[in-house]
Amino acid sequence: IHVARGEQRSRPAGEVLDEVRARLAAGYQEIVLTGVHVGAYGRDRAGGPPEPDLWGLVARILAETPVPRLRLSSVEPWDLPREALALWEDPRLCRHLHLPLQSGAAATLRRMGRHYDPAGFAALVEAARGAIPGLAVTSDLIVGFPGETDAEFEESLAFVRAMDLARLH
Repeated sequence: IHVARGEQRSRPAGEVLDEVRARLAAGYQEIVLTGVHVGAYGRDRAGGPPEPDLWGLVARILAETPVPRLRLSSVEPWDLPREALALWEDPRLCRHLHLPLQSGAAATLRRMGRHYDPAGFAALVEAARGAIPGLAVTSDLIVGFPGETDAEFEESLAFVRAMDLARLH
């Protein structure tokens, strides 16, 4: 991704807020925060003026704009701290989380270099569902990853079924 798209670039929070306000003035009813690695928002701006992380940006948008609906695109599981779940107390933050799983088999996740295992993913989803009534959780799954065995595929399939996801791609 870094080769094809270059290094991560976070827009200053003030610019993001200005764009949200402009879109709202133009009649937009929903704003989606998106990016290649949206959960890493602000990490590339170290050394410059202080900027919020993704969760600080979400809090600022909710506090400083009349946005009717705010949605997050895909957030890596390791970028969702449990304390961020309190932001969903604001009903304008859509009751949706897209958390890329990639595989429900621990061995496959290790080969992928993912920073979580199925148990940690399940615990995060359980905490999110407990904190956010009516939450829809969607995810991604890769099958046929190099080295994936039939047993790992079956393990992954069973895990995905147990997660009761709203949608999977």
